Amino acid sequence: MKMLRFLLISVLMFSLFSCGSDDDICLSGEATPRMKLKFKTKSSGKLRTLDSLFVNVDYGNGPVSVIAATVKTDSVLIPLRVDDASSTTIYAGLSRATVNSQIKFEYTTKSEYVSPACGIKRVYENVNAQTEVANEIIGTEQNQTNITDESKTHFFLLF
Repeated sequence: MKMLRFLLISVLMFSLFSCGSDDDICLSGEATPRMKLKFKTKSSGKLRTLDSLFVNVDYGNGPVSVIAATVKTDSVLIPLRVDDASSTTIYAGLSRATVNSQIKFEYTTKSEYVSPACGIKRVYENVNAQTEVANEIIGTEQNQTNITDESKTHFFLLF
């Protein structure tokens, strides 16, 4: 009798803890989107592939290295600040020693509920860029004003 009771309680407990919905895992890219940057040559307006790219981002505690790519790349995804700040500053260059072009991205943020598994994501609206220090990067060209997903290019960096 004790064995049957133990077995029934075990089956009941197992069935309670193994139940879950399809929302248990956040896999469909519903998290806070990153900003997608591509590269252009300013004089010709043509897309450009870079041999190397180094990007540091200031998330409020000084610049942090985000990208140190020494392979050919045609685009990068940069995470923006998720706190209540209204801007993110990035420092970029073509070599580790020359990460000195400075671009400030200003925006307004909005929080959106996604699902129980994913929680809340930040959406960036009215995004604009100001080139504060132009060295290797001469300027920016805006392609999208809102950052709601990572599928489209948001800005072009002009070299």
